[in-house]
Amino acid sequence: MAKKKSTRKKKDAVSVDAMRNRKVQLRRTYRKTILFNEKEKAAIDGYCKKYGIKSKSAFIRNAVISHILVDMDENYPSLF
Repeated sequence: MAKKKSTRKKKDAVSVDAMRNRKVQLRRTYRKTILFNEKEKAAIDGYCKKYGIKSKSAFIRNAVISHILVDMDENYPSLF
């Protein structure tokens, strides 16, 4: 019995290069440091433990960027 021909499309070299370029553009190269007091740290640790968050860095980054984007959306300049 003959094998069925695969219907999957193979990735083009262009799309692979585009993916590599995107990864380079999104590489995190800038560092910011933040300090928490004991209560703030305990609150973050408790939240992460309760909801199974393993990467606190990604969680905090996501929370900060989400807040910034919501604030920018609410304060979007309008012409009227």
